[in-house]
Amino acid sequence: MHEFEDDASRREKCFTSLGQLPPFVDPKQPPTKKAPFSAILAHPFIHTVEVTLPKEAYSTIQSSLESRLQKLRYARVFMSLSSLLETEFFNTYIKTGNILMISEGRSGSDSVFTLRDGILKLELSREIYERTGLTGKPIRSGGRKHAKERYVIELNLRLPSMLHGKKGFKRIEWAFQNVLNQSVAWLFFDLSSDTNGIADADQTLKGNNPQILPCEPTLTEHPQVLVPPLDTLKITPTGLNPSGAAAATTTTTKTITDQEELRDQCTEISDWLAMVSLSSPRVTATDDIDPYLSRYSVPDADEAQATDLVSLRWRGLIPAKWIVGLVVHLLRETAAGGSAASSAWFALSANALAREAVEARDGYSLLVLPALTVPLGDPGQETVGKEAIVAARRSGRHFVSWEFVGASVVV
Repeated sequence: MHEFEDDASRREKCFTSLGQLPPFVDPKQPPTKKAPFSAILAHPFIHTVEVTLPKEAYSTIQSSLESRLQKLRYARVFMSLSSLLETEFFNTYIKTGNILMISEGRSGSDSVFTLRDGILKLELSREIYERTGLTGKPIRSGGRKHAKERYVIELNLRLPSMLHGKKGFKRIEWAFQNVLNQSVAWLFFDLSSDTNGIADADQTLKGNNPQILPCEPTLTEHPQVLVPPLDTLKITPTGLNPSGAAAATTTTTKTITDQEELRDQCTEISDWLAMVSLSSPRVTATDDIDPYLSRYSVPDADEAQATDLVSLRWRGLIPAKWIVGLVVHLLRETAAGGSAASSAWFALSANALAREAVEARDGYSLLVLPALTVPLGDPGQETVGKEAIVAARRSGRHFVSWEFVGASVVV
């Protein structure tokens, strides 16, 4: 076997979180500081979201997803930075509204801009930064050879001092009109709840000739995929608490062994989810490739069951708030109950539009385990089925999340 390692792969990291979701998640006020929701909200600019779940469960919740899930659309516009400060646009979208914007360009080499929560972030080369006359700070280069020093400027446009005619605001206007005066392509999303990304009667944005782009899901079927026994995944072994951190007890050999086993399990499941996403034939029940060509095997293949899976994929500018709503909706629809979706697991992966040259947040994956965990073949399954469903509802479901951090830009 050849080891394909380079400088980029050595910088890449994966942070794994294990835990238990609350029994009920309020769709109007979902958690923000606890995993996995904290990881979702930490990635504001997402370009691809994919959800994978059993086909039988999807057939049950399909109508609910189509009718209740917010439809997405975003715009592609050409604007200069000075256009953002024009009175109508500035007051409508930045001062009183809430929008998400990201410009074209590559972090680490081009001038790139983002607008989020009223904060305009400018990443510039040293030469352009010094010409603007604005105050910023240097950003890390990661020790890359021949990389020129770069700076970032953050402007909170919602501050009371950010008004036309103010001295500090005039400096920003001068820099945008005389230095950063080029027109660039932006992706635009209006976070107002009643716009679905772009308002129909949006006269303010229409002056910039927006190209409206719908964000419709594409369906991919994965027939006869070997699914490992996810309901037996041991995410709370001896010596670990539900969040995956070591408990305050004396470290023993058994505890270390459990930690290593848990880490191996999570890695194997992550690899398996990636193979399913790629529609790899290696995870199908009919795969008969010569082991000389591929030594991959599905985790716990002896206990894996052949199941038809489906994947829903959205591509575009997707805000974190919408993804949180998607997760909450899936949790509710696949909760323990009397439908065919009962006990269903689902996985969600998201790829980010990286805007940091070093240790950029590349995306994350989330696996929510089945809600009902009655062992197969249990002689008392018929009598305890209802009790197990009630217990599953009260205890909440377990999850595993992976957050990927790496060197997205290496030159």
